[in-house]
Amino acid sequence: MYQWWVFVHIAGVFGLLVSHGVSMAVTFRLRAERDPARAVTLLEISSSTITAFYVSLAVLLLGGIVAAFDGGLWGYGWIWASLGTLAAVTVAMYALARPYYHRIRLVALALAEGSRAVTPEQFEKLLKAPQPLSIAGIGFAGLAVILYLMLFKPTLGMAPAVPGQTTGGGPEVALEASELSFGVRRLTAPADERLTLRFSNDSSVAHNVSIYRRDGEPLFTGEVFTGPRVIEYAIPALAAGSYQFVCDVHPQQMTGTLVAR
Repeated sequence: MYQWWVFVHIAGVFGLLVSHGVSMAVTFRLRAERDPARAVTLLEISSSTITAFYVSLAVLLLGGIVAAFDGGLWGYGWIWASLGTLAAVTVAMYALARPYYHRIRLVALALAEGSRAVTPEQFEKLLKAPQPLSIAGIGFAGLAVILYLMLFKPTLGMAPAVPGQTTGGGPEVALEASELSFGVRRLTAPADERLTLRFSNDSSVAHNVSIYRRDGEPLFTGEVFTGPRVIEYAIPALAAGSYQFVCDVHPQQMTGTLVAR
């Protein structure tokens, strides 16, 4: 079910980007608008996407949270940093946008109804205020940070501890990781003997190696670490057969087959 929950999470992200994209378009269009009536119409268009925005936000949070439980990811620093960044960006954008656009709406409505309490020059100055640029900047920067965290998954000093696995012994098998890929997709090792898996992480991205049966049952879970660094995992004896080796931090991109014979 993990991949399905990731699918739900990504679907929520797309919904959020589409709905919030309308608001961003209105933000920049308003800066060039001088007709109060059209400004009110633009604000109404932006407001019409609020429900879709919050529904999409709820969907992406649901998918992400359930996927994190299903994939055992709560022990990693990147997922907490992602949630913290999302919360901070949402609060900051809301705090800046709500009072600013509320004021524009009031002024535009007053001008559209013929009020002389505010001059067109004051209205133009309000539309050219720096708040929209700040709001857009926070949104784009937050999105970039979250994208980095989700793609590269840095541990940020926080990863599940898995004791008793860095003592070598037995025949040695070597495996390297560079960026988001293993050096090879197939390893062979003698069956029914304890193994030493010499794992080299050549990048600053966090990786590990875990071994699973073909039915998904875990047989060994390696420590997650950033590089450049080498760890020798002590692998218990494996019966003859085919197994899967996986980086638990990047299970979609980094996987291969271990054949014991």
